[in-house]
Amino acid sequence: MPPARCDKMASTEVFIGMQFKLRDAFVWVSLFLCLFPAAALAQSATVPMVMLSDLHFDPFHDPAKVPLLVKSPVEAWQGILESPDSPTQAADFKAVQKACKAKDLTDAPWVLLSGALKAARAQTPDAKLVTVSGDLLVHDLDCRYRAALGLPKAAGDDQSVSAAFAEKTAVFVMHQVEQEFKAIPVYFALGNNDSRCNHNRLDIRDEFLKATGQAVIDGLAGVSVAERKQALDTYDGAGYYAVTMPGPMQRTRLLVVDDVYMMSKFETCEADDKDTKGATEQIAWLTKELDAAKLRGERVWVLGHVPPAANPRSSLAKKNDLCGPGEAEMFLSSDGLADTLATHAAVVKLAVFGHTHMDEFHLIGAVPMKVVPSVSAVDGNLPSFTVGKVAPATATLVDYTVFAASNTTGLATTWTKEYAFDETYHEPSFTTAPLADLIGRLRADTLGTGPESQSYQKFYFKGASESELAPYWPGYICSLDHTRAASFKACACGGK
Repeated sequence: MPPARCDKMASTEVFIGMQFKLRDAFVWVSLFLCLFPAAALAQSATVPMVMLSDLHFDPFHDPAKVPLLVKSPVEAWQGILESPDSPTQAADFKAVQKACKAKDLTDAPWVLLSGALKAARAQTPDAKLVTVSGDLLVHDLDCRYRAALGLPKAAGDDQSVSAAFAEKTAVFVMHQVEQEFKAIPVYFALGNNDSRCNHNRLDIRDEFLKATGQAVIDGLAGVSVAERKQALDTYDGAGYYAVTMPGPMQRTRLLVVDDVYMMSKFETCEADDKDTKGATEQIAWLTKELDAAKLRGERVWVLGHVPPAANPRSSLAKKNDLCGPGEAEMFLSSDGLADTLATHAAVVKLAVFGHTHMDEFHLIGAVPMKVVPSVSAVDGNLPSFTVGKVAPATATLVDYTVFAASNTTGLATTWTKEYAFDETYHEPSFTTAPLADLIGRLRADTLGTGPESQSYQKFYFKGASESELAPYWPGYICSLDHTRAASFKACACGGK
Protein backbone atom coordinates (compact mmCIF):
# COMPACT_ATOMS: atom_id res chain seq x y z
CA MET A 1 0.00 0.00 0.00
CA PRO A 2 1.45 3.44 -0.95
CA PRO A 3 2.68 5.58 1.96
CA ALA A 4 0.26 8.39 1.12
CA ARG A 5 -2.65 5.99 1.37
CA CYS A 6 -1.30 4.75 4.72
CA ASP A 7 -0.98 8.30 6.02
CA LYS A 8 -4.53 9.10 4.98
CA MET A 9 -5.84 5.97 6.63
CA ALA A 10 -4.01 6.69 9.85
CA SER A 11 -5.36 10.21 10.07
CA THR A 12 -8.93 9.71 8.97
CA GLU A 13 -9.71 6.17 10.06
CA VAL A 14 -7.61 5.54 13.10
CA PHE A 15 -6.80 8.68 15.02
CA ILE A 16 -10.05 10.60 14.42
CA GLY A 17 -12.70 8.89 16.49
CA MET A 18 -12.32 5.33 15.23
CA GLN A 19 -14.81 2.99 16.88
CA PHE A 20 -13.87 -0.58 17.71
CA LYS A 21 -16.30 -2.50 15.58
CA LEU A 22 -15.92 -5.74 13.67
CA ARG A 23 -16.29 -3.90 10.41
CA ASP A 24 -13.13 -1.97 11.24
CA ALA A 25 -10.98 -5.13 11.30
CA PHE A 26 -9.89 -4.55 7.73
CA VAL A 27 -8.67 -1.09 8.64
CA TRP A 28 -6.52 -2.36 11.48
CA VAL A 29 -5.00 -5.13 9.34
CA SER A 30 -4.28 -2.68 6.54
CA LEU A 31 -2.72 -0.21 8.96
CA PHE A 32 -0.51 -2.94 10.42
CA LEU A 33 0.77 -3.81 6.96
CA CYS A 34 1.44 -0.15 6.28
CA LEU A 35 3.39 0.31 9.50
CA PHE A 36 5.19 -3.03 9.16
CA PRO A 37 5.74 -3.64 5.43
CA ALA A 38 8.18 -6.50 6.14
CA ALA A 39 5.26 -8.51 7.48
CA ALA A 40 3.39 -8.01 4.21
CA LEU A 41 6.47 -8.98 2.22
CA ALA A 42 6.91 -12.19 4.24
CA GLN A 43 3.45 -13.32 3.18
CA SER A 44 4.17 -12.89 -0.53
CA ALA A 45 7.88 -13.72 -0.78
CA THR A 46 8.97 -16.77 -2.78
CA VAL A 47 12.15 -18.79 -2.89
CA PRO A 48 13.50 -20.95 -5.72
CA MET A 49 13.73 -24.73 -5.71
CA VAL A 50 14.94 -27.34 -8.22
CA MET A 51 12.93 -30.43 -9.18
CA LEU A 52 14.74 -33.34 -10.85
CA SER A 53 13.45 -36.75 -11.83
CA ASP A 54 14.41 -39.93 -13.64
CA LEU A 55 18.12 -39.23 -13.91
CA HIS A 56 18.84 -42.81 -15.03
CA PHE A 57 22.60 -42.37 -14.97
CA ASP A 58 24.38 -44.77 -17.37
CA PRO A 59 27.94 -45.59 -16.19
CA PHE A 60 28.38 -48.00 -19.12
CA HIS A 61 28.56 -45.40 -21.88
CA ASP A 62 32.28 -46.13 -22.24
CA PRO A 63 32.48 -49.83 -21.34
CA ALA A 64 36.29 -49.72 -21.10
CA LYS A 65 35.97 -47.58 -17.96
CA VAL A 66 33.70 -50.02 -16.14
CA PRO A 67 36.48 -52.25 -14.68
CA LEU A 68 38.04 -49.11 -13.17
CA LEU A 69 34.70 -48.06 -11.71
CA VAL A 70 34.17 -51.52 -10.22
CA LYS A 71 37.44 -51.54 -8.30
CA SER A 72 37.56 -47.82 -7.41
CA PRO A 73 35.86 -46.02 -4.51
CA VAL A 74 32.93 -43.79 -5.38
CA GLU A 75 35.08 -40.73 -4.67
CA ALA A 76 37.27 -41.60 -7.67
CA TRP A 77 34.44 -42.13 -10.14
CA GLN A 78 34.16 -38.57 -11.42
CA GLY A 79 37.80 -38.50 -12.47
CA ILE A 80 37.40 -41.81 -14.28
CA LEU A 81 34.24 -40.72 -16.06
CA GLU A 82 35.78 -37.41 -17.12
CA SER A 83 38.90 -39.01 -18.57
CA PRO A 84 39.09 -39.28 -22.38
CA ASP A 85 36.91 -41.94 -23.96
CA SER A 86 38.58 -45.10 -25.10
CA PRO A 87 39.31 -45.41 -28.85
CA THR A 88 36.68 -48.15 -29.14
CA GLN A 89 33.98 -46.41 -27.10
CA ALA A 90 31.39 -46.17 -29.87
CA ALA A 91 31.74 -49.78 -30.98
CA ASP A 92 31.88 -51.09 -27.42
CA PHE A 93 28.77 -49.17 -26.40
CA LYS A 94 26.91 -50.36 -29.49
CA ALA A 95 27.73 -53.93 -28.48
CA VAL A 96 26.31 -53.34 -24.98
CA GLN A 97 23.16 -51.88 -26.48
CA LYS A 98 22.75 -54.86 -28.76
CA ALA A 99 23.41 -57.43 -26.04
CA CYS A 100 20.78 -55.85 -23.83
CA LYS A 101 18.23 -55.19 -26.56
CA ALA A 102 18.26 -51.53 -25.59
CA LYS A 103 16.25 -48.79 -27.18
CA ASP A 104 17.81 -46.78 -29.97
CA LEU A 105 18.24 -43.85 -27.61
CA THR A 106 19.96 -43.99 -24.28
CA ASP A 107 19.71 -43.00 -20.66
CA ALA A 108 21.97 -40.29 -19.23
CA PRO A 109 25.74 -40.73 -19.73
CA TRP A 110 28.02 -38.75 -17.45
CA VAL A 111 28.22 -35.75 -19.78
CA LEU A 112 24.42 -35.41 -19.77
CA LEU A 113 23.96 -35.97 -16.04
CA SER A 114 26.72 -33.56 -15.03
CA GLY A 115 25.59 -31.00 -17.61
CA ALA A 116 22.00 -31.11 -16.35
CA LEU A 117 23.09 -30.60 -12.74
CA LYS A 118 25.37 -27.69 -13.63
CA ALA A 119 22.67 -26.08 -15.76
CA ALA A 120 20.11 -26.41 -12.98
CA ARG A 121 22.51 -24.84 -10.53
CA ALA A 122 23.32 -22.03 -12.97
CA GLN A 123 19.65 -21.23 -13.39
CA THR A 124 19.06 -21.22 -9.62
CA PRO A 125 22.26 -20.12 -7.85
CA ASP A 126 20.13 -19.18 -4.84
CA ALA A 127 18.04 -22.38 -4.73
CA LYS A 128 16.86 -23.27 -1.24
CA LEU A 129 16.03 -26.94 -1.77
CA VAL A 130 16.14 -29.75 -4.32
CA THR A 131 13.77 -32.69 -4.84
CA VAL A 132 14.75 -35.80 -6.79
CA SER A 133 11.76 -37.98 -7.68
CA GLY A 134 13.60 -41.26 -8.06
CA ASP A 135 15.08 -43.53 -10.72
CA LEU A 136 18.75 -42.77 -10.27
CA LEU A 137 19.93 -45.94 -12.05
CA VAL A 138 20.12 -46.84 -15.71
CA HIS A 139 17.54 -49.21 -17.14
CA ASP A 140 18.57 -52.87 -17.31
CA LEU A 141 21.67 -52.35 -15.18
CA ASP A 142 22.50 -56.03 -14.68
CA CYS A 143 22.56 -56.87 -18.38
CA ARG A 144 24.65 -53.81 -19.17
CA TYR A 145 27.06 -54.60 -16.35
CA ARG A 146 27.61 -58.14 -17.63
CA ALA A 147 27.96 -57.03 -21.25
CA ALA A 148 30.47 -54.31 -20.39
CA LEU A 149 32.61 -56.78 -18.42
CA GLY A 150 32.22 -59.65 -20.87
CA LEU A 151 30.40 -61.82 -18.33
CA PRO A 152 27.86 -64.50 -19.22
CA LYS A 153 24.23 -63.47 -19.27
CA ALA A 154 22.29 -64.04 -16.06
CA ALA A 155 20.73 -67.41 -15.45
CA GLY A 156 17.08 -66.59 -14.88
CA ASP A 157 16.64 -63.23 -13.18
CA ASP A 158 19.50 -63.47 -10.71
CA GLN A 159 21.17 -60.04 -10.54
CA SER A 160 23.39 -60.64 -7.52
CA VAL A 161 26.55 -60.23 -9.65
CA SER A 162 25.81 -56.55 -10.24
CA ALA A 163 24.22 -55.78 -6.84
CA ALA A 164 27.26 -54.07 -5.31
CA PHE A 165 27.78 -51.98 -8.46
CA ALA A 166 24.13 -50.88 -8.40
CA GLU A 167 24.58 -49.70 -4.83
CA LYS A 168 27.78 -47.80 -5.65
CA THR A 169 26.18 -46.17 -8.67
CA ALA A 170 23.20 -44.94 -6.64
CA VAL A 171 25.51 -43.49 -3.98
CA PHE A 172 27.59 -41.79 -6.69
CA VAL A 173 24.53 -40.12 -8.21
CA MET A 174 23.31 -38.95 -4.80
CA HIS A 175 26.71 -37.48 -3.98
CA GLN A 176 26.89 -35.69 -7.33
CA VAL A 177 23.58 -33.93 -6.76
CA GLU A 178 24.56 -33.06 -3.19
CA GLN A 179 27.93 -31.68 -4.27
CA GLU A 180 26.36 -29.52 -6.97
CA PHE A 181 23.86 -28.12 -4.48
CA LYS A 182 26.06 -27.82 -1.43
CA ALA A 183 24.69 -26.60 1.90
CA ILE A 184 21.02 -26.82 0.91
CA PRO A 185 18.64 -29.74 1.49
CA VAL A 186 18.49 -32.37 -1.25
CA TYR A 187 15.56 -34.74 -0.80
CA PHE A 188 15.76 -38.11 -2.58
CA ALA A 189 12.99 -40.57 -3.28
CA LEU A 190 13.82 -43.95 -4.81
CA GLY A 191 12.31 -45.17 -8.07
CA ASN A 192 11.32 -48.53 -9.46
CA ASN A 193 14.75 -48.94 -11.11
CA ASP A 194 16.62 -48.21 -7.88
CA SER A 195 17.26 -51.75 -6.66
CA ARG A 196 19.96 -54.39 -6.36
CA CYS A 197 17.79 -57.03 -8.02
CA ASN A 198 15.43 -55.91 -10.78
CA HIS A 199 13.19 -53.04 -11.71
CA ASN A 200 9.88 -53.05 -9.81
CA ARG A 201 11.48 -55.25 -7.17
CA LEU A 202 12.79 -54.62 -3.68
CA ASP A 203 12.70 -56.38 -0.33
CA ILE A 204 11.92 -54.66 2.92
CA ARG A 205 15.05 -54.22 5.07
CA ASP A 206 16.91 -54.62 1.78
CA GLU A 207 20.70 -54.45 1.44
CA PHE A 208 20.31 -51.76 -1.22
CA LEU A 209 18.57 -49.55 1.33
CA LYS A 210 21.30 -50.11 3.91
CA ALA A 211 24.00 -49.32 1.34
CA THR A 212 22.42 -46.07 0.17
CA GLY A 213 20.84 -44.77 3.37
CA GLN A 214 23.73 -42.65 4.58
CA ALA A 215 24.03 -40.94 1.19
CA VAL A 216 20.36 -39.94 1.45
CA ILE A 217 20.87 -38.61 4.97
CA ASP A 218 23.96 -36.66 3.84
CA GLY A 219 21.67 -34.52 1.71
CA LEU A 220 19.46 -33.40 4.60
CA ALA A 221 21.22 -30.10 5.28
CA GLY A 222 19.66 -28.20 8.14
CA VAL A 223 17.66 -31.15 9.47
CA SER A 224 18.10 -31.93 13.16
CA VAL A 225 20.29 -34.80 14.32
CA ALA A 226 17.32 -36.54 15.89
CA GLU A 227 15.26 -36.37 12.69
CA ARG A 228 18.19 -37.51 10.57
CA LYS A 229 18.56 -40.57 12.80
CA GLN A 230 14.86 -41.34 12.58
CA ALA A 231 14.90 -40.83 8.82
CA LEU A 232 17.76 -43.32 8.46
CA ASP A 233 15.89 -45.89 10.55
CA THR A 234 12.74 -45.79 8.42
CA TYR A 235 14.68 -45.53 5.14
CA ASP A 236 16.60 -48.68 6.06
CA GLY A 237 13.25 -50.39 6.56
CA ALA A 238 11.42 -49.62 3.33
CA GLY A 239 12.90 -46.51 1.72
CA TYR A 240 10.63 -43.92 3.36
CA TYR A 241 11.31 -41.08 5.78
CA ALA A 242 9.97 -37.82 7.25
CA VAL A 243 11.73 -34.56 8.10
CA THR A 244 10.80 -31.07 9.14
CA MET A 245 11.94 -28.88 6.27
CA PRO A 246 14.43 -26.27 7.52
CA GLY A 247 14.12 -22.55 6.84
CA PRO A 248 13.08 -20.72 4.86
CA MET A 249 10.23 -23.26 4.83
CA GLN A 250 7.89 -22.64 7.74
CA ARG A 251 6.10 -25.35 9.74
CA THR A 252 6.34 -27.79 6.83
CA ARG A 253 6.98 -31.54 6.91
CA LEU A 254 8.30 -33.54 3.98
CA LEU A 255 7.13 -37.15 3.76
CA VAL A 256 9.07 -39.32 1.29
CA VAL A 257 7.64 -42.65 0.13
CA ASP A 258 9.18 -45.51 -1.82
CA ASP A 259 6.11 -46.56 -3.74
CA VAL A 260 7.82 -49.33 -5.69
CA TYR A 261 6.26 -51.52 -2.99
CA MET A 262 2.84 -50.27 -4.11
CA MET A 263 3.27 -50.81 -7.84
CA SER A 264 0.87 -52.99 -9.77
CA LYS A 265 3.84 -55.05 -11.05
CA PHE A 266 5.76 -55.17 -7.76
CA GLU A 267 7.63 -58.28 -6.66
CA THR A 268 10.20 -58.86 -3.97
CA CYS A 269 13.73 -59.72 -5.06
CA GLU A 270 12.69 -63.36 -4.63
CA ALA A 271 9.86 -62.81 -7.17
CA ASP A 272 7.07 -62.91 -4.58
CA ASP A 273 4.27 -60.77 -6.00
CA LYS A 274 1.97 -61.36 -3.03
CA ASP A 275 4.13 -59.61 -0.43
CA THR A 276 2.40 -56.37 0.61
CA LYS A 277 4.35 -55.66 3.80
CA GLY A 278 6.26 -52.70 2.34
CA ALA A 279 3.09 -51.05 1.00
CA THR A 280 1.06 -51.71 4.15
CA GLU A 281 3.82 -50.39 6.41
CA GLN A 282 4.17 -47.17 4.44
CA ILE A 283 0.45 -46.39 4.19
CA ALA A 284 0.08 -46.85 7.95
CA TRP A 285 3.11 -44.64 8.56
CA LEU A 286 1.92 -42.00 6.09
CA THR A 287 -1.52 -41.85 7.70
CA LYS A 288 0.00 -41.48 11.15
CA GLU A 289 2.36 -38.72 9.98
CA LEU A 290 -0.42 -36.79 8.24
CA ASP A 291 -2.73 -37.02 11.24
CA ALA A 292 0.06 -35.79 13.52
CA ALA A 293 0.89 -32.90 11.19
CA LYS A 294 -2.74 -31.80 11.24
CA LEU A 295 -2.80 -31.80 15.05
CA ARG A 296 0.41 -29.73 15.15
CA GLY A 297 -0.89 -27.23 12.60
CA GLU A 298 1.81 -28.15 10.06
CA ARG A 299 1.74 -28.28 6.30
CA VAL A 300 3.02 -31.30 4.36
CA TRP A 301 4.72 -32.08 1.07
CA VAL A 302 4.83 -35.66 -0.23
CA LEU A 303 7.66 -36.84 -2.49
CA GLY A 304 7.68 -40.14 -4.34
CA HIS A 305 8.34 -41.71 -7.73
CA VAL A 306 5.35 -43.52 -9.21
CA PRO A 307 2.32 -41.19 -9.36
CA PRO A 308 -0.85 -42.49 -7.69
CA ALA A 309 -2.84 -42.19 -10.90
CA ALA A 310 -4.10 -44.02 -13.96
CA ASN A 311 -1.79 -45.01 -16.79
CA PRO A 312 -4.00 -43.26 -19.33
CA ARG A 313 -2.30 -44.18 -22.58
CA SER A 314 -2.12 -47.88 -21.76
CA SER A 315 -5.73 -47.83 -20.59
CA LEU A 316 -7.08 -45.82 -23.51
CA ALA A 317 -5.16 -47.77 -26.16
CA LYS A 318 -7.54 -50.63 -25.31
CA LYS A 319 -10.65 -48.49 -25.11
CA ASN A 320 -13.06 -51.21 -26.20
CA ASP A 321 -11.89 -53.34 -23.29
CA LEU A 322 -11.73 -50.41 -20.87
CA CYS A 323 -15.28 -49.31 -21.63
CA GLY A 324 -16.54 -52.88 -21.54
CA PRO A 325 -15.58 -55.47 -18.96
CA GLY A 326 -11.98 -54.24 -18.70
CA GLU A 327 -10.43 -52.18 -15.94
CA ALA A 328 -8.27 -49.09 -16.05
CA GLU A 329 -4.54 -49.74 -15.90
CA MET A 330 -3.16 -48.03 -12.83
CA PHE A 331 0.46 -47.35 -11.95
CA LEU A 332 -0.12 -48.61 -8.41
CA SER A 333 -1.80 -51.79 -7.26
CA SER A 334 -4.48 -50.02 -5.22
CA ASP A 335 -6.00 -46.62 -4.58
CA GLY A 336 -4.47 -46.61 -1.09
CA LEU A 337 -1.89 -43.88 -1.62
CA ALA A 338 -4.25 -41.63 -3.59
CA ASP A 339 -7.00 -42.06 -1.02
CA THR A 340 -4.65 -41.33 1.88
CA LEU A 341 -3.48 -38.10 0.27
CA ALA A 342 -6.97 -37.04 -0.79
CA THR A 343 -8.43 -37.50 2.69
CA HIS A 344 -5.64 -35.33 4.12
CA ALA A 345 -5.90 -32.55 1.54
CA ALA A 346 -6.24 -29.96 4.30
CA VAL A 347 -2.58 -30.46 5.23
CA VAL A 348 -0.96 -31.79 2.01
CA LYS A 349 -0.03 -28.71 -0.01
CA LEU A 350 2.03 -30.39 -2.73
CA ALA A 351 2.85 -33.85 -4.07
CA VAL A 352 5.90 -34.34 -6.34
CA PHE A 353 6.38 -37.51 -8.40
CA GLY A 354 8.06 -38.67 -11.63
CA HIS A 355 8.25 -42.04 -13.43
CA THR A 356 6.40 -41.25 -16.67
CA HIS A 357 9.32 -39.11 -18.00
CA MET A 358 6.62 -36.69 -19.19
CA ASP A 359 5.62 -33.20 -17.99
CA GLU A 360 2.26 -33.49 -16.22
CA PHE A 361 0.11 -32.13 -13.44
CA HIS A 362 -2.78 -33.68 -11.53
CA LEU A 363 -5.18 -33.15 -8.66
CA ILE A 364 -5.42 -35.99 -6.15
CA GLY A 365 -8.75 -34.97 -4.71
CA ALA A 366 -7.74 -31.45 -3.70
CA VAL A 367 -3.98 -32.12 -3.55
CA PRO A 368 -1.89 -30.55 -6.36
CA MET A 369 0.56 -33.06 -7.85
CA LYS A 370 3.47 -32.15 -10.14
CA VAL A 371 4.86 -34.98 -12.26
CA VAL A 372 8.41 -33.89 -13.09
CA PRO A 373 9.80 -34.75 -16.58
CA SER A 374 13.03 -36.69 -16.92
CA VAL A 375 16.70 -35.91 -17.32
CA SER A 376 17.04 -39.21 -19.18
CA ALA A 377 16.32 -39.10 -22.91
CA VAL A 378 15.66 -42.81 -23.24
CA ASP A 379 12.14 -42.31 -24.62
CA GLY A 380 13.33 -39.88 -27.28
CA ASN A 381 12.35 -36.84 -25.26
CA LEU A 382 14.67 -33.92 -24.70
CA PRO A 383 16.14 -33.92 -21.17
CA SER A 384 14.76 -31.30 -18.81
CA PHE A 385 14.69 -30.00 -15.26
CA THR A 386 12.17 -27.83 -13.43
CA VAL A 387 12.68 -24.71 -11.31
CA GLY A 388 9.93 -23.83 -8.88
CA LYS A 389 8.95 -20.74 -6.94
CA VAL A 390 7.75 -21.62 -3.44
CA ALA A 391 6.01 -19.47 -0.86
CA PRO A 392 7.60 -20.71 2.40
CA ALA A 393 4.95 -19.12 4.61
CA THR A 394 2.21 -21.23 3.03
CA ALA A 395 4.24 -24.16 1.61
CA THR A 396 2.65 -23.60 -1.78
CA LEU A 397 4.17 -23.88 -5.24
CA VAL A 398 3.45 -20.48 -6.73
CA ASP A 399 4.98 -21.06 -10.16
CA TYR A 400 7.46 -23.25 -12.01
CA THR A 401 9.59 -23.00 -15.14
CA VAL A 402 10.84 -25.92 -17.22
CA PHE A 403 14.23 -25.85 -18.93
CA ALA A 404 14.92 -28.25 -21.79
CA ALA A 405 18.14 -29.40 -23.45
CA SER A 406 18.97 -28.68 -27.07
CA ASN A 407 19.79 -32.34 -27.74
CA THR A 408 19.59 -35.78 -26.13
CA THR A 409 23.32 -36.46 -25.77
CA GLY A 410 24.64 -33.84 -23.37
CA LEU A 411 27.37 -32.93 -25.88
CA ALA A 412 27.53 -29.22 -26.83
CA THR A 413 24.18 -28.88 -25.12
CA THR A 414 22.43 -25.66 -24.20
CA TRP A 415 19.59 -25.50 -21.69
CA THR A 416 16.89 -22.92 -22.33
CA LYS A 417 13.54 -21.97 -20.88
CA GLU A 418 10.76 -23.98 -22.43
CA TYR A 419 7.77 -22.47 -20.61
CA ALA A 420 6.50 -21.14 -17.28
CA PHE A 421 3.29 -22.32 -15.66
CA ASP A 422 1.81 -18.89 -14.98
CA GLU A 423 2.63 -17.44 -18.41
CA THR A 424 1.31 -20.47 -20.25
CA TYR A 425 -1.78 -21.42 -18.28
CA HIS A 426 -2.76 -18.03 -16.84
CA GLU A 427 -3.18 -19.18 -13.25
CA PRO A 428 -1.73 -17.40 -10.22
CA SER A 429 -0.37 -20.47 -8.46
CA PHE A 430 -0.02 -24.24 -8.60
CA THR A 431 -2.65 -24.74 -5.92
CA THR A 432 -6.00 -26.47 -5.69
CA ALA A 433 -8.49 -23.93 -7.01
CA PRO A 434 -6.38 -22.59 -9.91
CA LEU A 435 -5.42 -26.13 -10.96
CA ALA A 436 -9.05 -27.28 -10.84
CA ASP A 437 -10.01 -24.28 -12.96
CA LEU A 438 -7.29 -25.07 -15.50
CA ILE A 439 -8.21 -28.75 -15.75
CA GLY A 440 -11.82 -27.70 -16.27
CA ARG A 441 -10.82 -25.55 -19.23
CA LEU A 442 -8.74 -28.36 -20.74
CA ARG A 443 -11.66 -30.77 -20.33
CA ALA A 444 -14.06 -28.36 -21.99
CA ASP A 445 -11.75 -28.20 -25.01
CA THR A 446 -12.75 -31.67 -26.21
CA LEU A 447 -10.81 -31.42 -29.47
CA GLY A 448 -7.65 -30.23 -27.72
CA THR A 449 -7.19 -27.40 -30.20
CA GLY A 450 -7.24 -24.39 -27.88
CA PRO A 451 -4.03 -22.54 -26.97
CA GLU A 452 -3.73 -24.01 -23.46
CA SER A 453 -4.50 -27.54 -24.68
CA GLN A 454 -1.97 -27.19 -27.45
CA SER A 455 0.63 -25.97 -24.96
CA TYR A 456 0.01 -28.93 -22.67
CA GLN A 457 0.38 -31.38 -25.55
CA LYS A 458 3.53 -29.65 -26.79
CA PHE A 459 5.27 -29.60 -23.42
CA TYR A 460 4.09 -33.05 -22.30
CA PHE A 461 6.70 -34.80 -24.48
CA LYS A 462 9.84 -32.70 -24.81
CA GLY A 463 10.94 -32.23 -28.40
CA ALA A 464 8.23 -34.29 -30.10
CA SER A 465 7.27 -33.09 -33.55
CA GLU A 466 3.71 -34.38 -33.17
CA SER A 467 1.36 -34.58 -30.21
CA GLU A 468 1.54 -37.85 -28.31
CA LEU A 469 -1.78 -37.09 -26.65
CA ALA A 470 -3.98 -36.03 -29.55
CA PRO A 471 -5.51 -39.50 -30.12
CA TYR A 472 -6.33 -39.82 -26.41
CA TRP A 473 -7.05 -36.21 -25.46
CA PRO A 474 -10.54 -36.32 -23.83
CA GLY A 475 -9.73 -39.55 -22.00
CA TYR A 476 -6.28 -38.36 -20.99
CA ILE A 477 -7.75 -35.28 -19.30
CA CYS A 478 -9.79 -37.64 -17.13
CA SER A 479 -6.52 -38.88 -15.61
CA LEU A 480 -5.66 -35.37 -14.41
CA ASP A 481 -8.28 -35.34 -11.65
CA HIS A 482 -9.63 -38.90 -11.50
CA THR A 483 -6.92 -40.80 -9.67
CA ARG A 484 -9.06 -43.75 -8.56
CA ALA A 485 -9.49 -46.62 -11.01
CA ALA A 486 -13.30 -46.66 -11.06
CA SER A 487 -13.55 -42.89 -11.32
CA PHE A 488 -11.09 -42.71 -14.22
CA LYS A 489 -12.95 -45.44 -16.12
CA ALA A 490 -16.28 -43.72 -15.62
CA CYS A 491 -14.89 -40.42 -16.85
CA ALA A 492 -13.00 -41.87 -19.82
CA CYS A 493 -15.92 -43.96 -20.98
CA GLY A 494 -18.75 -41.62 -20.14
CA GLY A 495 -17.07 -38.29 -20.64
CA LYS A 496 -18.14 -37.04 -17.23
